[in-house]
Amino acid sequence: MKAAYSEKWWLDPMVWLGLFHGAAIWAIMVAYLSITSAWISLACGIFIGFFLYLVALGYQDYRFARAVVVGVALNLFLSSLSAIIAFMD
Repeated sequence: MKAAYSEKWWLDPMVWLGLFHGAAIWAIMVAYLSITSAWISLACGIFIGFFLYLVALGYQDYRFARAVVVGVALNLFLSSLSAIIAFMD
């Protein structure tokens, strides 16, 4: 039986949401606040990522669930970069 989603992962909009939800939050915080205060985006990214992960598991879309985990890891990297910049000042 074929899956309901596309064969190619880059054509799935839910994968893009999962990948870049945390990076988008971080970028908005950098644009409107500053890079030194954008480290707090990690809390937002983890909280939203957790609920996106639950949605992915509820719909049994494991590709989306993996993308959410990678998106949270990307948010962790960006937030850590902001934290290093903030606490080095």
